[in-house]
Amino acid sequence: MKNQQEDFNLLAQQLLTEGLSPKEFDDSSFFNMMASLNARKKEDRAELVDPLEAINQTYGL
Repeated sequence: MKNQQEDFNLLAQQLLTEGLSPKEFDDSSFFNMMASLNARKKEDRAELVDPLEAINQTYGL
């Protein structure tokens, strides 16, 4: 539990250093904030691929 609290405090410190106001930090949902911080760039996300299309591209059918 102590490590989780220290991690949360470190996150708060980093966000406040980057310009997030203390009120914004206190008013934000922890889980929404974590989801935002873990968001991947579009180019890093795997897009859904049609399996038949993938087979056709792989084997040239």
